[in-house]
Amino acid sequence: MSPIDDFFNSIATLPSLPKVVQEVMDVLDQEDVALNTLARTVEHDAVIAAKVLKMANSSYYGATRAIKTIDDAIAILGLSKLRTLVVASGITASVASMPGLNLQGFWKHSLVTASISREVAKVCGRNAEVAYLAGLLHNIGGLLIQMVFPQISAEVKLACVGSGAEERQRIEHEAIGLDHCQIGEELANRWNFPHEISRILRYYATPFDKSAGELSPVVYLAAHIASGLERGDEPEAIWQSLNATVAQALNVSPAEWKERITSYQALVQEAEAFV
Repeated sequence: MSPIDDFFNSIATLPSLPKVVQEVMDVLDQEDVALNTLARTVEHDAVIAAKVLKMANSSYYGATRAIKTIDDAIAILGLSKLRTLVVASGITASVASMPGLNLQGFWKHSLVTASISREVAKVCGRNAEVAYLAGLLHNIGGLLIQMVFPQISAEVKLACVGSGAEERQRIEHEAIGLDHCQIGEELANRWNFPHEISRILRYYATPFDKSAGELSPVVYLAAHIASGLERGDEPEAIWQSLNATVAQALNVSPAEWKERITSYQALVQEAEAFV
């Protein structure tokens, strides 16, 4: 049995996505989507439906009127964004508590990274909704490490203060023989997410690996910016501390990025309101 299988077998209760998330993904994969069926599917889970409406009414989406029903959300936001909101709501509901971990802070960082990933992808002409989901899931492997090895997870966190994702991978490997990227990839596969998502999770910390996809640098950048904003760093400091090769690959000037990082500060407050 492989180390990754051993790891997952040691989890007493593996987090699972709410049934409505898989149902919505299945419905949206059909060629002819029945919008009424889709709306009723989402409404079957009152918690998810409420989260979707809360996010749909956030300042980010800029709705010109209040979105009060799932039918409104479909009409105003479109199917792609609705799928993103349903999956995001389901993911954040997949783990209700975690001893020894500030779960609210964990999901806040994940949501900020997701929102920044989407914005960066738009700037770079890449798939914004896929980037959002990958950003949301980028550290899900870390959540599972906390479940299985809470003491080691705390030690890794302390050792990684001020370090990037690649350094964190190295420290995790030394501690448990696996890292959050490998574990995140496997969980995404077990949750039946598209291969594109699981590949980004596997390689976001090493975005120039030959197996990495085009969105890996986007999520790498977004996670870096999110961490800096949450610490209260100035946009200039966040930019200066970024891996220069990643910055060059995204082909946006330093002046543009500093301005964009400033605008991303509003996404932190939005995430705080959601969690």
